Amino acid sequence: MPTTRHKIETYLNDDEKRRLNELCAQMRLSRSELLKRLLMNSKLPSASDFAAWQGIRDLLKVNADQARLGNLFKLALEEPLSADLLKKFDDLTQGLEGTQAELKAAIGEIRDQLQPGIRKQEKS
Repeated sequence: MPTTRHKIETYLNDDEKRRLNELCAQMRLSRSELLKRLLMNSKLPSASDFAAWQGIRDLLKVNADQARLGNLFKLALEEPLSADLLKKFDDLTQGLEGTQAELKAAIGEIRDQLQPGIRKQEKS
């Protein structure tokens, strides 16, 4: 099947090629994608975007760890335990659920700052 895409070739000196490769590495984009975005005046990713997305991934890992811990507590609660120990487990479980809710809220706030308007579209 024929394509509607066109190949463009250009010549660069060593310094220009080195600079292009540095920009591609910094932006984490291919040469082709970087040049297309520059040509179309599209948004380029920033270092703070990468850091924020890494923060989201880290928070999601913590959230998953807490979910696993909460599930282990629930399994422990199925065993016969004293009322005092049950109360402690219940308090820990509620604390974990509260922390998970806070993590999810923080992730949502960071994501909204990175992609304004996305959440509004999802709610519509």
